[in-house]
Amino acid sequence: MNKIDFAVVIMFILISQNSCFPVKSLFLGAPDKGDVNRFESRTINAGETCFQYHNTTDSSTACRLKVNDWTSDIPFFVPLDQLFNTHKTRSFLLLRNDTILYEYYGLNTDSSSLHSSYSIAKCYTSTLIGIAIDEGLIGSEKDLVSKYIPEFPEVPEKKLLTIEHLLNHTSGIKYSLTLDALIYYGDDVMKSLNRIKFSHPPGKKQHYININVQLLGLILFRATGKYPSEYLEQKIWKPTGACTRAKWSVDRKNKLEKTFCCMAATTRDYAKFGSLYLNKGIWGSHRIFSEEWYYKSTRRDSSDGSSFNYNYCWHIGLKEYADFMAIGLFKQHIYIHPQKNIVMVLLNNKENKLLAERVNWWYVFRQIVDQL
Repeated sequence: MNKIDFAVVIMFILISQNSCFPVKSLFLGAPDKGDVNRFESRTINAGETCFQYHNTTDSSTACRLKVNDWTSDIPFFVPLDQLFNTHKTRSFLLLRNDTILYEYYGLNTDSSSLHSSYSIAKCYTSTLIGIAIDEGLIGSEKDLVSKYIPEFPEVPEKKLLTIEHLLNHTSGIKYSLTLDALIYYGDDVMKSLNRIKFSHPPGKKQHYININVQLLGLILFRATGKYPSEYLEQKIWKPTGACTRAKWSVDRKNKLEKTFCCMAATTRDYAKFGSLYLNKGIWGSHRIFSEEWYYKSTRRDSSDGSSFNYNYCWHIGLKEYADFMAIGLFKQHIYIHPQKNIVMVLLNNKENKLLAERVNWWYVFRQIVDQL
């Protein structure tokens, strides 16, 4: 039995045990580069002004920078082009001071290609929550979730669960494969509310699960009166000079964005989100989100069940580098190094499991930083 046959058998078993498991997951398969066209989506329109990064006139950067990706026990240091050619890399962009120092496109992609970024969308959703708080549309991250989702299951945890718990994945909601399948493959993400159960009270420990950020998307929709993609377009996409229309997948019934994943955009437009955080919420002369939200998002905080290296959907790096990242499935990254004004964007296809496990992109990014 090959891997595909085995996966189908397992899926049929799951469906037979639980009628709520979406049947179409059998045909759509696992997340991959096809996410950009896998589901219905809402368009995020670019504005009239397209911000263009400067291009360096120094072509030596690509040759000068050499890194080791740790996929071999032998310490080979290779140029960036060779590194990305040995992986399923769709694109890589290296910025410093709004100047493109190096840009790579592979696997038949170019600067106009839309790339699925998976859980990088979580950081966009988190930022939109911050903007809604700045605008007074949401009281604060300490607000109870039930204020915006009154139909939340009547369980004791309902009286404790806050928006901050969802941001930090300290909600206490129990992970469920069925729940994940419903919000990814299902036609009605609202059905997920009826499937929510808790493994422990909110604020006790961190457990990264997708439903947390899907609930944030619903809160955004109800607090702002706009779909998350519309709010993103208005508050981030157009103000930061995105040059290309993006997409955000929605469910069929509610047309509500799958805010835990499923955005697709160009590499350079993803980089603008990194630049926005590099500048602590300021774009040009315009403040997009408050400096207070920036520090709340990127701080180290292990209180209330949270962890030292993950906060408000951002992965917090090493103290000595003061770096932080948005990360998605298959090693998608927006990497930010404030001390040297560096932003990197890495977008990959799924690759060999052993190779994917051995490469440590965080170390690769820091090797690049050390040489600049």
